[in-house]
Amino acid sequence: MTNQKPELCYAGRHQLVFLRCGGAMATDAITAIRFGLFEVDLVRGTLARQGLKLRIQEQPFRVLELLLRKNGEIVSREELRQSLWPEGTHVNFDGSLNAALKKLRAALQDDAENPRFIETVPRQGYRFVAPVHIITESQTNALLGPTGGMEGAETPIEVRLRLNPDFPDSLGVGEAGWNKQRVERTQQWFDFLLLAAGILFGSWLLFFIVYPVPRPSVQRMNRITNDGRIDEWGGIVSDGTRIFFLERDAGHWNLMQTSVEGGNAEKLTAPFQNTRLFAISPDHSQFLVGQFTRRDEEMPLWLWPVQGGEPRRLGQTTGHDPAWSPDAMQIVFVRGHDLYSVRRDGTQLRKLLHVEGDPHTPAWSPDSRNIRFTVDVSEYGTQAIWETTAEGNNPHAILAAGNTPSRQSSGTWTADGKYFLFSGCDQYDCNLWAMRDVWSWFRRSHHTPVPLASGPDALKVATPSQTSSRVFAFNFRSRRELEKLDPRTMRTTTLSLDTHTEEASVSSDGEMVVYSDRPEGSLWRSRTDGSQRLRLTSPPLSGLAPRWSPKGEQILFTGVRTGQARQIYIVASDGGALRPVLPEGWEGADADWSPDGYRIVVVMRNRKTHPQFGLYTLEPTTGAWKELPDSKELGQPRWSPDGRHIVCIDSSHRNLVMLDVQRGRWLPVASGGFLDKPYWSEDSAYLFFQDQSDDEESVFRVDVATQARERVAGFGEILRGSAAHCFFSGLGRDGSLYVMLERGLTDIYALDLDLP
Repeated sequence: MTNQKPELCYAGRHQLVFLRCGGAMATDAITAIRFGLFEVDLVRGTLARQGLKLRIQEQPFRVLELLLRKNGEIVSREELRQSLWPEGTHVNFDGSLNAALKKLRAALQDDAENPRFIETVPRQGYRFVAPVHIITESQTNALLGPTGGMEGAETPIEVRLRLNPDFPDSLGVGEAGWNKQRVERTQQWFDFLLLAAGILFGSWLLFFIVYPVPRPSVQRMNRITNDGRIDEWGGIVSDGTRIFFLERDAGHWNLMQTSVEGGNAEKLTAPFQNTRLFAISPDHSQFLVGQFTRRDEEMPLWLWPVQGGEPRRLGQTTGHDPAWSPDAMQIVFVRGHDLYSVRRDGTQLRKLLHVEGDPHTPAWSPDSRNIRFTVDVSEYGTQAIWETTAEGNNPHAILAAGNTPSRQSSGTWTADGKYFLFSGCDQYDCNLWAMRDVWSWFRRSHHTPVPLASGPDALKVATPSQTSSRVFAFNFRSRRELEKLDPRTMRTTTLSLDTHTEEASVSSDGEMVVYSDRPEGSLWRSRTDGSQRLRLTSPPLSGLAPRWSPKGEQILFTGVRTGQARQIYIVASDGGALRPVLPEGWEGADADWSPDGYRIVVVMRNRKTHPQFGLYTLEPTTGAWKELPDSKELGQPRWSPDGRHIVCIDSSHRNLVMLDVQRGRWLPVASGGFLDKPYWSEDSAYLFFQDQSDDEESVFRVDVATQARERVAGFGEILRGSAAHCFFSGLGRDGSLYVMLERGLTDIYALDLDLP
């Protein structure tokens, strides 16, 4: 009998297999073909790997079918073309076939250079080289190898396959057993890794919860300066070896410097008489300075070389509180209610953001992406730190109300950007606060602000040095004394009041005094010798600008509650219930009695109907009010004892103006640098006021009839002594002046911090 190879044939869409041996032919329907870890389902037309269906397109699948049909034989590219693309089909054959083979090999995880399934035969075609397991409809599995033959012409040979067959090595089919062992080892490794990951995660979670990042704290506090005359408005700037600050010297300011380790402060030769140093560039080559005559004015900004030389204007910029970006290419500053940015060469000036309130002290984040700044809403007595992007987008407050101070200001990042430091105040109690700004995945961290230092002395306005663990801050100790001064002899008599007095008003007969205290802001009434002391208000209400009624029976004052609109109240001089006097929906800023005591003149506004502050007369008993003409943005109204005039100071504090009540006409009275505290003489013939920008913070008087102006008293000798400021606080019947002396001391301290 002649030996013949069996021939595998298909019918239809390869649903039948014909196994011919010699002259005999066996016919059975094929349902699937397996090779390696893959299975081709010919009924459903799908390809699966270990039971998981794979996504494969029609052309790659048809190529696979054709290669399986001629398993072990070379299939030419022409055969593939004729099978896949009949005549008349217009297609880029080479590109389409190469793409189909590439997708097929990707699905089978096969490599053309080192093939396990599809071999490329150069210049001839392609060949399927892996063993194939045929599954027929009768569950008979036939094994055909690339070189597998059959001996005998009459009887077909059957090989039945299990799902995970075990083949003896002698048959050369150990791949299935090896695959099974690999799966078992993979599962063991997976279980081990899963267990290890669970142990590590549990350990981390326990450590994360039980051992959080410690809170920041002050480790040591050293005093740097010792003269006590520092003006904290000038801020603190450090280049790592020196610190720079302002010192008030009568009517002007000196720019001072000292070592970061302390020592004697020296006057720095500045380009202008009044020079404020705002910042130093990141490369320590230039100072950002401003030229000013008054503390509250917008000032031209200049760049001044650190090594000395002539300053250079920063374009045409005017404003205050400029700050360098970390890359030293941009500068952000404040002008009015807006934030601006400008290039260091003075070009590309643009407005970033308009703020509802008074913005100040902007600071860049270390990555230059964000800017934080303080917003002061004075009528509500609040300050909050806000954040915006470097482009001026998404402005928002960063601290929610709650366990945070009501007034937050002067914020800046530490050198490493890990913490944000700011000054936090409640009434007059100010402390240095820290807020962690970096998230730690390893340990739980606190992102709520915490106070770093507290006590009887207040700390505020922190400026990081070159190391993140050391900062500089102002520490001020303040006490005020109310003095009665004879302007002819300049002799003073001290009134026996609390040393924590903020402001005071003496009755017209000179026997009683009402004053507000620190830090609560409560109103107290007592005799000028300190006896018969009585509390009139209690926290959380603070009393400002108290005024005695003409007969001394009532007291008018401005009441402030944090986060609420200011209200004007009346209280009896011997205590009792407070009576608000403003119409519903209105907020007030300051007020004074009419000579008859039945009306008041008040600065107030209604945000809906009268959005700007203006001057009004109001009858507290009836609530009837009347707006005075042309009185927008005027403050500190004072009604003359004869009732003929009302005097006010404009919003710039440069001009004193007077209203003729009968004619309804305003007249200029006086002008100066920074006018404050107008008071009438008892006969209404003279108007007294103080110019705080004067070298001696002098008190002047103007003759109402002739407009002649003369100096009444200067406080130069007192200011050169122990007093930092003198505030004019009223007139006595005998022509004496009441003066509040500020004997506070302000110095700079270095704080070594633990910032974990």
